[in-house]
Amino acid sequence: MNFRLFSLGCCLLSLISCGPVDRDGQVLADYESAATEALVREMIRTAPELNPGVAKSYSITLGEIVRGRDYTPASMPFLKRFDDLKVRMISATVLTTMPPSNDIVDPDLRVAMFLIQIRAMRQTAGDVWEYEAGWSYKNQFQRLAWKVIGNNGQYRVERGAVVDGNFKG
Repeated sequence: MNFRLFSLGCCLLSLISCGPVDRDGQVLADYESAATEALVREMIRTAPELNPGVAKSYSITLGEIVRGRDYTPASMPFLKRFDDLKVRMISATVLTTMPPSNDIVDPDLRVAMFLIQIRAMRQTAGDVWEYEAGWSYKNQFQRLAWKVIGNNGQYRVERGAVVDGNFKG
């Protein structure tokens, strides 16, 4: 009896230590890779200029975002990888909304911000990953398919088809 309880306890601890997972069962912490970094850099570089002249902040979430449930923010060490871009990166844990539109805003600057969502990541070959990732800014959003191809520590990011969104640019 004690062995069964011990085994059950070990199994539960193993599940808890895995952390949040995506819809395919992959641990979301694994998303914080060099390939994902290359993707996020490309998304920031190619983000549309929706509100010219207004300072932009960025935040990153991993996996699904479901209304009324938690989301998984990227870790601070992952966000720090983008310091060289000289853009404001903030943790999704501190985001707030501003009435009356309930836009997601930077809590310090009180301006709308870009929320980057890495919704899904699949490694399809040794150095090839397929992503479903998107951005939102105020009431505009776009989710796309992406491919990231690695070669000796260098990454090439290819933009794919639009999966979902209302952005017409």
